[in-house]
Amino acid sequence: MYRQTARSARVRAASRGKLLAAARRLFTRKGYAATTMRDVARAARSSVGNLYFYFENKDQLIRTLLEETRTPVWAWADAAAAAAPRGAARVAIITYANVMRLLTSDRDLMRLIAQPGTPPAVSRWAMEVHRTRLRGNLQENFPELSEPQRELAIAAWSGAVRRSLDEVVLGEVPADPEAVAEFVVRWNLRGLGVPEPEVAKAIGTAAQAYAEGAPATQV
Repeated sequence: MYRQTARSARVRAASRGKLLAAARRLFTRKGYAATTMRDVARAARSSVGNLYFYFENKDQLIRTLLEETRTPVWAWADAAAAAAPRGAARVAIITYANVMRLLTSDRDLMRLIAQPGTPPAVSRWAMEVHRTRLRGNLQENFPELSEPQRELAIAAWSGAVRRSLDEVVLGEVPADPEAVAEFVVRWNLRGLGVPEPEVAKAIGTAAQAYAEGAPATQV
């Protein structure tokens, strides 16, 4: 019976990491549709069998890549938000951090999601992950919203953020990451009825938190 040791676990983690890194390079350079599992294995200097040992298909590979790249950002943003007062500031920190990262070090992944060649199911999955996180954030920080109000806010908020990100990464709207992050936070907090002075304060808090402690890039 195979027994995994600390060394073998490190070897597996390193092998898996190389495969994910190779997939990211190929997906962002060639596009999802034009990249094969064999391409990924070859780029990682691995075997197709080893690739399938970790990922059963290309769909699972791209979802894992997206999730594992985003998880450290979510964890950092949640921790930074927890240190701020409950309400607009917490939601602003989380939104600002995610927009900034998707328009800077993770811009290649955002462009990949936005490209027509990426399966719609992957895009829908990414959006549902975002909506689930947003739902929890609104429940915690704006508990006065009724369920119908909250679901409408989620639809409007996630739709506005996604459309803005898509158009920026595809070059349809020229805008700096900071300007986009500030705009979408302001737009959505206003939509929730947050007073303008509180909106401005929340944006300042979010920008400062991100500047002082943005998480390191992963994968």
